[in-house]
Amino acid sequence: MPRPIIIAPYLGLFSACILLFLPIDTVAWLGNEDGPIEVAGALSFLLAGIVFLVTAHQTSRLDRQYGTNHIESPLALLALGALCLLCFGEEISWGQRLFHYPVPAWLEDINRQGEWTVHNLAWFQASNAEEAKQSFLARQINMERLFNLFQLSLFTLVPMLTAYSTTLRTWGARIGLPIVPWWIAGLTPAHILITLVLYTLTAESPILHRALAELKETEWACIFLVVAVWAYTRTTATPSVSAGARPRDAVGL
Repeated sequence: MPRPIIIAPYLGLFSACILLFLPIDTVAWLGNEDGPIEVAGALSFLLAGIVFLVTAHQTSRLDRQYGTNHIESPLALLALGALCLLCFGEEISWGQRLFHYPVPAWLEDINRQGEWTVHNLAWFQASNAEEAKQSFLARQINMERLFNLFQLSLFTLVPMLTAYSTTLRTWGARIGLPIVPWWIAGLTPAHILITLVLYTLTAESPILHRALAELKETEWACIFLVVAVWAYTRTTATPSVSAGARPRDAVGL
């Protein structure tokens, strides 16, 4: 990969530090509900979902046309596409704030923001509706932590494990699992580290803290988008291989 393409996502992660130097009114505007940061994250999830689904279709078509025989089903790509579209719906609260449709009373009682969203359910929050700290076990299933673990496992641990296991690598390739290169594998650990440092520095500023929370979700979406675009470029490069030769894995390294 060209060096600028490798460096750009990391610069994007470090751009969160800019919030520390902006006027507080600007930070509040950027981090508002349905503000620029949240809209950017929603659109990134939407685009990533579309690219994953297009890549899944392209992968299945290549298997029929070129007999690659190394991807039995683009199951993982389809699942990632569906997940990103689900996250897009969650980010925009499934259009509730746009179309103003009602929320049942039973859902309002268990949703921290009274919305049609899963990630705001009380079960996935570090504190309950009265802002009292939940039990240790309840805090471990916080949605933020679960999402961090998912990205870290899929985009960092899987590439590390498949580098030393042919069996895992072959299994991943058969279901279309995107086994990313080292420069993408480092994005999630870098994101987690930067977020922890910035959260510590802004602990006394609720406005900065909120903006960073929105930016963190947008950076999650951007990491998915980077993986989706990378997987798509790998797939579209495969047809250049002659039909008589066995090409490299269209999704794996």
